Amino acid sequence: MAKWFDWFVSFSAALGGFLFGYSSCIIASVLEMDSFTVFFGMADADAVRMAAAASNPGIVLVKTASYSSIKAQIVSFFVLGCIPGALAIAFLGDALGRRRSIWLGSFLFSVSAIIQAVTPASFSIAQRTAMVLAGRFIGGSGIGILSTSVPLYIAEIAPTALRGRLTSIQQLMITIGIAFAFIVNAIIIGSYKANHDLMNDSMWRTALALQAAPGALLMVMLVVMPESPRWLMLREREEEALTNLARLRQQDERSPAVQEEFHDYKQSIETERQVGTAAWSELGRKGILNRVGLGIALQFFQQWTGINAVLYYSASLFIAMGIPKSTAITVNVVVQSLINVLFTVPGMYLIERSGRKNLLVWGGLAMAVCMWLLVLFVNLFQSSISVPVADLTELTPIPTSARTYSIISVIAMYCYVACFASTWGPVVWVYQSEIFPLRVRSKGTGIAAASNWINNFILSYVWPYAETLGANQYIVFGTTGLAMAAFTAWYVPETRGKSLEEMDEVFGFAEDTYPMTDLKAQ
Repeated sequence: MAKWFDWFVSFSAALGGFLFGYSSCIIASVLEMDSFTVFFGMADADAVRMAAAASNPGIVLVKTASYSSIKAQIVSFFVLGCIPGALAIAFLGDALGRRRSIWLGSFLFSVSAIIQAVTPASFSIAQRTAMVLAGRFIGGSGIGILSTSVPLYIAEIAPTALRGRLTSIQQLMITIGIAFAFIVNAIIIGSYKANHDLMNDSMWRTALALQAAPGALLMVMLVVMPESPRWLMLREREEEALTNLARLRQQDERSPAVQEEFHDYKQSIETERQVGTAAWSELGRKGILNRVGLGIALQFFQQWTGINAVLYYSASLFIAMGIPKSTAITVNVVVQSLINVLFTVPGMYLIERSGRKNLLVWGGLAMAVCMWLLVLFVNLFQSSISVPVADLTELTPIPTSARTYSIISVIAMYCYVACFASTWGPVVWVYQSEIFPLRVRSKGTGIAAASNWINNFILSYVWPYAETLGANQYIVFGTTGLAMAAFTAWYVPETRGKSLEEMDEVFGFAEDTYPMTDLKAQ
């Protein structure tokens, strides 16, 4: 039975997930702050119009021709930085260890927050944009490292019976980070709105600077977190590995349970050394190549659920549903983020009860239904109002039928987030972190995580331009939801209840060198 220290260490490490969620969504509301859009040349800086926008919610700033381009760059450069960060774990995870890799990711993230927040007003708009993009890229590199090293670390320190739940703490902390970002922004926006000071640059600077605080906290918490015993044994540091394992299990080093687990680690590592090496060519071997394919495919599908396109641009989506801007960037996004947190908890429970595969299948189907409902009712809303969505203000009269369609659309969006949070959110990261052999675990998880960030980058860069399609843009995610459910049902084997040392059996590892083309274990 896992002791309190296993949970404490898992939650401490999962602060990396908090940073992941916080940094991903702090920008969603910042992009809608008038002072931010003017500062970076995304909106008309006419002094008369600016003053009116700050005091009259019925008047909005006029977007410049570069609005979509700059918006896409600010969002996507963060994700672009995540790609090399995730791939770097293939080297850093083995060279530095899991714990020091987490420290490096936290450090880069904290530095990036300061760079973004102190962008000088004396710079030209091009220079301002370049500086914030550099900060976003550095922060993304840190998050890329954390997104891979944190679940890898937790999976390696967790007891088999609770590995799924402990590893899914990463996803819970991501959702808490998302909620925290939206709540912080809502408080900041509310305080400046109360003072009729929405054009004050310190509003968005404060929001971005606050990112450094949890990054620094994680670096402090690493002081009490032991290194992964499995990694230490891989590096032939057996005495230290035994000490750390006993500390994690809160038992004496000589206790039968600790000795048995230590023996299992040692036997598995010795077997791995006999059948393979840590070379990149190992990833092409039968029984390992299929795992690489699964990791890449599942992370591809996780992004094409549309969750990050929804979270990055959720404020814009709620505005398109007829929600007043001041409400959309505060109340609606906060409620959405709290739903994300709340429904991650049943996912943490069900992952060891229903299994990984069932959650992925039913989650894909449920999200597809929600997306199709969203497309239907947003279109009905927009066809029921007398003005284009772009011209909606808080003073625009909305017919009763249109309000009904808007409410149903919001409910469909919230149900979609709930379905993701309890299925594809936690399960994919758990699955990826547990399926690879120890000798190539850093490489395999790094490649799989890079798939997530590459597809995240594509979506975050392209999606601002998809706004011209209106609600029909979400047809894409309704379709991919069906595709991911079918893929999982056909190709993904169940891993619930299997130790990390038993994964070779699950995925059909053999000592021959022929690559495996079927993703299922034979």
